[in-house]
Amino acid sequence: MIRHVVVMAGGSGTRLWPASRSWHPKQFLNLGTGKTLFQETLLRTAALKLKGKIIIVTHRNQIDFILDQVNALFSDNSGRGEIVVLAEPEAKNTAPAVMLASRFLEAVGESGSSVAVLPADHFISPIERFKSDIGSAADIADSDKLVTFGIEPSGPETGYGYIEAGETFGPGFLVKKFREKPDAKTAKEFLERGNFYWNSGIFVFKVGVFLSEMKTHSPKLYSHFKRHSFTESLTRAGDNLFVVPADTAEELYKKLPSISVDYAVMEKSLSSAMVKASFQWSDVGSWDEVARVAHTEKKDVCSHEAEGNFVFSDMPVALVGVDDLLVIQKKDALLICKKGESQKIRDIVDKIRKKRRGSLL
Repeated sequence: MIRHVVVMAGGSGTRLWPASRSWHPKQFLNLGTGKTLFQETLLRTAALKLKGKIIIVTHRNQIDFILDQVNALFSDNSGRGEIVVLAEPEAKNTAPAVMLASRFLEAVGESGSSVAVLPADHFISPIERFKSDIGSAADIADSDKLVTFGIEPSGPETGYGYIEAGETFGPGFLVKKFREKPDAKTAKEFLERGNFYWNSGIFVFKVGVFLSEMKTHSPKLYSHFKRHSFTESLTRAGDNLFVVPADTAEELYKKLPSISVDYAVMEKSLSSAMVKASFQWSDVGSWDEVARVAHTEKKDVCSHEAEGNFVFSDMPVALVGVDDLLVIQKKDALLICKKGESQKIRDIVDKIRKKRRGSLL
């Protein structure tokens, strides 16, 4: 049974520029549900009816926004347990973020408990299937496995890493191998072979097992964290709501590499397992994906002889004689992109950065 959830909410990705900025990253976007991706993640967490804590790992600059989002969602403090916000002084990818949360849980006596690690910026539906799959993963984690979720590919996608499933293990599979993002030819081969799944970046494991595997496979990173408990600076921020400020980990983070959980431990461990997800999933990693999953109502869009366009805008938009465009407007910036080309937005962001227009990022 899952006792705790870790929500990774410190990202500052640029793939959804200009709506996602350094001061308002992707997890705080509302895609038409009335709630942000971060709040949707908290609702999924609340649906698990945990007996333990919700640990939110975020960047120091996002603490106030996180607290506002939590208080707005749970205005009467019902439907959730204790929430602890752990602030990172700087972004160092997912392995340090998960280590920070795991070391905190170990320090408060929870090393034997199982935890689910969820990115704050994913689209997942329906909740009932998510709950069922989390339960299956928890069953496997009870056997001291590090469990991830594999997404059955809908096509030869080159934008995701893959998991090669091995032999059956309980309600899931042992992981035979993790694969890097493939080229088009390799992605097609993966699809044809049938035992390859997209890597979701969602994990379930016992806290102590994860720390032990990190000690074995990433000993230097582990040793840095082992010297800290992060509990001494715990401060109250509300009813059943606590914060550990970034100052607690300031010196520590200066020594850390930027490394993902996959590179640090999952790809090296002999204890990696996978559950095939039955829920719908998207990492909402491009505007093409947003156009596919968003629930936006086009109240302020007027079209004439224009088909297949997607608009995400703060102001009214009129489209005449154009098809299959992504039109994204947020505050002081406008993006117009052909559908199917949104992965190239990173190139635009790089050009903006080189022109020293950091205020736009």
